[in-house]
Amino acid sequence: MPRPRRTLRPTLRRACVVALVGVSALSLGVGTATAAGATLGDQRIVHNLGLRFHALPSSQASGEVLDAASGRVVWSSGAAAQLMPASTTKIATAIAALTVLGPSHTERTRALLLGHALYLVGGADQDLTGDDVNALADATAQALKARHLGSVTLYVDDSLFPHVQPTSPGWQPGYIPGEVSSISALQVFGHEDVDSALYAGNVFRARLGTHGVGVQKTTLTRAKAPRTAVQLASHTSEPLASEVERMLKDSVNDNAEGFARLTALAVGQQADWEGATKAVLSEVSRYHVPLGGVRLYDGSGLSRDDRMTAQALASMAALAVDPRYQSVLRPVLVGFPIAGVDGTLGPSWGRFTTAPTDCAKGRIDAKTGTLTGAIALAGVTLNKQDGRWKAFAFLEQGGFNTTSARDLIDRWATTVEGCW
Repeated sequence: MPRPRRTLRPTLRRACVVALVGVSALSLGVGTATAAGATLGDQRIVHNLGLRFHALPSSQASGEVLDAASGRVVWSSGAAAQLMPASTTKIATAIAALTVLGPSHTERTRALLLGHALYLVGGADQDLTGDDVNALADATAQALKARHLGSVTLYVDDSLFPHVQPTSPGWQPGYIPGEVSSISALQVFGHEDVDSALYAGNVFRARLGTHGVGVQKTTLTRAKAPRTAVQLASHTSEPLASEVERMLKDSVNDNAEGFARLTALAVGQQADWEGATKAVLSEVSRYHVPLGGVRLYDGSGLSRDDRMTAQALASMAALAVDPRYQSVLRPVLVGFPIAGVDGTLGPSWGRFTTAPTDCAKGRIDAKTGTLTGAIALAGVTLNKQDGRWKAFAFLEQGGFNTTSARDLIDRWATTVEGCW
C-alpha cells in the first residue's frame, strides 16, 4: 500500500483564540471560498460559537473548526489544550491501520496439526464470532477423521501478540472484563473475557466434541505451533475496511487495540502498548496532522492518561473527506456514527433527538468519546450555508454531568452544521 505523499497536506493557518480567516473574501458570495478567504457559512459559525461555546462549571473545553478542503482554521478556542480524548482516539487508530495494512487486509484463524497435537492459532481477527469458531471446528473435525484421528491434544496459540503488561497505563480496575477483553490475537467477538484465547479454545474444543473428536487434558494450555505443523482448516476475516467501519460506528475497544497492534507488527514495532501507540502516531504524522501535545497509551482511548488536542482531532477528521485519500481512508467516513441515526450517536443514546440539535439529524458524521469526566466529539459536516465540508473537534474535561456535557457538545456540532 503506497504511503501518503508528504507534500500533499495543506499547511493549516492556526490561531489560539476564536478566529475567522479572510473576512474580505465574503464578497465572493455564499458557497465560495479561497485559500485566503472564508464564506458566509464560516462567518455564521464564528459568530454563533462565539455566543455558544463555553465550558460547564469546573470544566475545561477546547475546540477547532476547519474548512476541510482548504485546511483553513475557521474557528478555534484553546485548541492546543491537552485533554482526554476518550474513544475519539479510535480515529487515529483507524487511519494508521488503513494506511499500513490497506482496506482489503484480512486476518486468518487456523487449525494446525503435528502428530496428535492440534493448535488453534489466532491471527488477530477482530470480528471472529462463535459461529466462525464452530465452523472452523467443523472443518477441522472432518480433516481429522480423514486422517483417522479420533483424539488430539489441543493447544491455543495467541503468540502473534506478546504476553506482556495486561493493561495500559491509565486503565481503571474492572475494565477487563467489561469494557474490553484481555488483549489477544485469539478471541471471540462480543465476549469480554479475562483470558480471551482460552475462551476461544474452549468453544473450539466443545464443537470438536460434537463430532466425536476427543481432546486430551481437561484444561487447555498455550503453545506456539511448530513451523512444520500442517494446516487442516482456516477462517478468513472480513476486509479491514468493514472491520474499521464497525469499530468506529459502535466504538469497539477490543477491535481498536487489535488494529493498533497489527499496525505495529506491519511497521516492525513490538505489538505491545508502547509499540502500538508509537506506530499509530508515526503513521498519522505522515498526513501532517499536528501532534504536538498528543500522548497515547492505548489504541481505544480507555486510558485516562491519553491526551489529545482539538487541533489534532479536527485535522484527522478532515482526512475522512479528503479526496486524495479516499481509496484508503473512506472507511473512516463510512464508520463515523451519524447524528441521531446510528452507532454511538443513535437515538438510543439520546443524541440529536430534541431541539435545537434535532435539525442536524443525519447531517453530522462524527466519532464520540466518553469517559467519566471527559467528553469529546470529532467529525465532519456539510455546512448548511456554504455547502462545504467542515471538520471539527470539541473536547471537554471536568466534574460535569455526562448528559449535560453531551448535550452541550452536540449543540456546538450543530452550530458547525449551521441549521441552528
